Amino acid sequence: MKKNIVYNSILLLSLIVSLCFTSCEKNDMDVNSGMVILEAFGPSPALRGSKITFIGKNLNKVTKVILPNNIEITDIELINNGEIKVVIPQNTAVGFIKLIAGDVELTTKTILSFTEAISITKISPSPIKAGQTLTIEGDYLNLIQKIVFKNNVEVKCQQFSTWERAKIELTLPAEAQSGIIILADTAIIPLELESVTELQVVLPSVVNVLDLTAKKPGQVITIPGTDLDLVTLVELPNEANVPFVITNSAIVFTLPEGVTDGAIVMIPASGVRVAVANIGIAVPSELVAEPAIGLKGGDEITVKGINMELVKTVAFQGVTNDVTPSSKSATEIKVTMPAGAKSGDLVLKTASGKTASVAITTLKPDVTGYNPSSVAAGSDVELQGHNLGLVVSVTFGGDKKVNVTPSAADKLTVAVPVDAESGAVILTMANGETVSCASLDVTKPAFCYIPVLPGEDVETNAGTILSIEVQNGNKLTNVQVKGTNTQYILQGSTLYVLIPGNAGGKTKLKLVSSNGEVEYTIDVIGSGTTETVVWSGMLEITWGDGGRVFVPDAAFADVKAGSILKMYFQQKDAWGQAQINNGGWAAIPFAELGNDGYLKTDGPMINNDKTVSFVELVLTDAILANIKTNASDGNGIIIQGQEWIFSKISIITQGGAASESIWTGSQDMGNWSGNIQLAADKFTTSKVGDLIHVKASVLDDAQGSFKNGSWAEIAAGTDYFTIIGDFDLTVTAGILTSLKSGGLIISGKNYTATEVIIVHN
Repeated sequence: MKKNIVYNSILLLSLIVSLCFTSCEKNDMDVNSGMVILEAFGPSPALRGSKITFIGKNLNKVTKVILPNNIEITDIELINNGEIKVVIPQNTAVGFIKLIAGDVELTTKTILSFTEAISITKISPSPIKAGQTLTIEGDYLNLIQKIVFKNNVEVKCQQFSTWERAKIELTLPAEAQSGIIILADTAIIPLELESVTELQVVLPSVVNVLDLTAKKPGQVITIPGTDLDLVTLVELPNEANVPFVITNSAIVFTLPEGVTDGAIVMIPASGVRVAVANIGIAVPSELVAEPAIGLKGGDEITVKGINMELVKTVAFQGVTNDVTPSSKSATEIKVTMPAGAKSGDLVLKTASGKTASVAITTLKPDVTGYNPSSVAAGSDVELQGHNLGLVVSVTFGGDKKVNVTPSAADKLTVAVPVDAESGAVILTMANGETVSCASLDVTKPAFCYIPVLPGEDVETNAGTILSIEVQNGNKLTNVQVKGTNTQYILQGSTLYVLIPGNAGGKTKLKLVSSNGEVEYTIDVIGSGTTETVVWSGMLEITWGDGGRVFVPDAAFADVKAGSILKMYFQQKDAWGQAQINNGGWAAIPFAELGNDGYLKTDGPMINNDKTVSFVELVLTDAILANIKTNASDGNGIIIQGQEWIFSKISIITQGGAASESIWTGSQDMGNWSGNIQLAADKFTTSKVGDLIHVKASVLDDAQGSFKNGSWAEIAAGTDYFTIIGDFDLTVTAGILTSLKSGGLIISGKNYTATEVIIVHN
């Protein structure tokens, strides 16, 4: 009979609420209009002291709710723009409700009425432990259908062990936390009654929060406490869970590898975190390195101290990757020093992230004397001393650096740059460390040399004449650019040098004297064209044998349409002509020639120069096909005629990019065992868009690789890739930064590299 009364009461309450919803005025205006619209309120009948809910549109604009009789409520709980709530005071009467939003006043179409006075007189026990019975006493509690704890943890009426008008009993869920509890029904707009006081829920606790300073991984931790049966997790400072057991009213766990400093907490099912200990992990200390000085790559270092078994890895200065100790115990570790390591702190790292350090010093080269003690620039000097095998470069006065490959530890022969000055000599080791040595007296060279190279503000263009001051010009016998003889004129101390049209980028300029030679590197701005000589000589052409120019067909093998055929000649008289034939003796129909295929001059020469003249003819696809298909006996072009002396014939490739070779040799990469290391100074003229071209002779299953100076891939996808021949790297902004800061490492397998070229675009 009792249950029927309860269900009838619930049914009646639901019916009343339903009527309340339909009694509010319906307004279908779009919420985007911004109008405040009330669609429903409830519950009604309501319970004084509980909350009443209003549902509609744009209710966030409501600033005041007026309950009967004229009780103004401004403490409005905004759920969202379409729902607000207020608490019903105990002195509220039956009547209509008004909502005020600025100048707008909305009145409900049905009255607010009240139900029996549901009340709470006692909640016990408090504190209460999860799993114990919670008792709520009061009146009309039979109308309540659920109890809501903090964080929306609910217990519904079906789970009540007692459900009567004066009492509700239920088992406290493990997820419940301390806080206000709410008694509610399950209507669409529910009746909700909050407790006046907070329910206190028992948490697990410890006798004392332990200080675990200097504890080590592997040690067992025991912490006494109460209500520890509630604990579901033990969490470390790094938020990792650790296995635990409860023994003799104590929580017991083992510190794992990798544990860090901070608070260790235990967590019950409710999720409340309770601190049990503060940890400060032990670190290696009292460190002594043996040996600590005079170290080099490959040496074994023993580091002694306490807590040494905690060391996971060792970091050396100047080396990217950490090194794992070869052995370790509680009192010492042994580690091998990698190549490239520098002087500085040797950092010991533990699994917990702790570090400790001890200073070490690398072995240094030193110079005890120079032979000769005063040396002419451009000549060799012998450095005498110790540990000179560690040196990779020597820098003379004037900041003139020379890369070296030592062959002995006690002496090193170096060519002094011609522009070097007197001053301290700096030795640079492979790991980047430097040693300053005694001053070396440098005198001027005895052969022809350039005392001051063109500054950065001076532009030197391919195909132009470079004017530069020299000393000892009377000793000069030849000038070479890019390893090839070039034309020059020496007037007093001024040297005029023709820079070839195919020069570009870092370009070698060599002055050859009767008593020595010197080579410089100058920056040349490429012309974008390349002129290749395909025939040269001094030949007077005739109509018979012995007076004909033969240009080999091989000269046109890789020529592209649009290239220029340029012929240089000298005229003997005011009139002359030449017939240009293919290898089959038929006239080649160059558009620039007459209908008969003859090149003629009658009167003034081309370019108004009767001493030397030239003509430029465009090599079209049709012309190139004519030459290649009619080649005979290795001849592509045959020229005959009269009154002209031919000196040179060349092919000019238009739009070609200037290029420079930055490495030549023969590097067998083996199976990733070989590499080419190019220093950052090789890329001083590089820019975005340039192409780094590697010439390679490959075997089966060959792979290439581009890495930065720290042995990391220089760009995504360049770590390793398949190659079938020569391969390239296009310079991006990111790659350019890496090249200029750390240089480039080229490696791979199953190929031999013979040259590295930068093509400037």
